[in-house]
Amino acid sequence: MSRKKSGRPLGVAGLIAGVVAVAVVLAPGTLSSFVSTAQADAVSVSTGEAALSISGTGGSTAGVYPGGPAQLIATRSIANTGDVALSLSSSFSATGTLAASVVLTVAVQSGACAATPPTSWPADTGRWQGTTAGQTTAVANTLTTGATRTVCVWQSLAASAPNGTQGQTAAVSLTITGTQTAP
Repeated sequence: MSRKKSGRPLGVAGLIAGVVAVAVVLAPGTLSSFVSTAQADAVSVSTGEAALSISGTGGSTAGVYPGGPAQLIATRSIANTGDVALSLSSSFSATGTLAASVVLTVAVQSGACAATPPTSWPADTGRWQGTTAGQTTAVANTLTTGATRTVCVWQSLAASAPNGTQGQTAAVSLTITGTQTAP
């Protein structure tokens, strides 16, 4: 007896194989993977050190009167002992019954301090002036590495200081901040 095999199962299998082959060719995407490596040269990273030193002692308790001339109350030496340049800024405050009326003038300068603030300032002088309510003048200054300057502090009373300021006091606080400048 002879048996005849049906040709249909092979035809279906061929059709499925064709559909899979077309899907693989036409489907978006990739199955490959790329790997790349490169060795970089060693690099040294270092940071600078910001260091500000203020030295000096004592101060004056010179009396002032409304509208009178400013009086020098403190002189200090300021040095950049770090290895990066520093941009200087200043802020001040005062406490006591006379605090709101005190006018401070602060300068970071090359020379010695005069008894009263100068009428004109050299270009390289940082200076700040104002009351505890806010500064009216703020001229920043940069202190280079290894540089030493003089800080001068004067006090005065505004002409608009209230009556009854005679015999009143104010404790003045001054903060000088050095911030690293961009290299």
